[in-house]
Amino acid sequence: LGVVIGDVSGHGLASAVVMGRVRSALRAYALMADDPAEVMTLLDRKVHHFEAGALTTALYATISPDRTSITISSAGHLSPVLVAPGGLARLAEVPVDPPLGAGPLPRPRRSTCVDLPEGALLLCYTDGLVERRHEPIDVGLAALTALVTADDPEEVCTTVMTSLGSDQPGDDVALLAVRRHSSRTP
Repeated sequence: LGVVIGDVSGHGLASAVVMGRVRSALRAYALMADDPAEVMTLLDRKVHHFEAGALTTALYATISPDRTSITISSAGHLSPVLVAPGGLARLAEVPVDPPLGAGPLPRPRRSTCVDLPEGALLLCYTDGLVERRHEPIDVGLAALTALVTADDPEEVCTTVMTSLGSDQPGDDVALLAVRRHSSRTP
């Protein structure tokens, strides 16, 4: 199972077109490679050639077939929030590589494997959720992690958007929550 979230700088039709092209390319590259870092390296090369000047971030993760782990690669995207049942939410420890197309030449990307315990929830989001012009991003990240629990994904997204999305952010906001079912949960 692949999980993807991304963001293109700017607004309007031009940004939407770039994101559509990046999405289509990522889907194709995901069929060619199992490692998220390899997929992101291929995507980086595509963005360098065909989307020059478009600042694009992306996070691509694959969940193992047995659902016990998730392998994540980040191209300039904020780390997802991970929380296990009964635990405190935290930002997943994922190295963040440069955004897609940044720098003179594409370079190999990195991926990290993290445990995904039974009942755990992974929340991916765009920076518009946590960035505010007049405060450090750490304030928004702390507020986000304080809200995320290992509960129903729709309820978690509703809680997060009700609490953080009500500030009328100046940027687009996207959330993607994935929860590993517990063997005790139907």
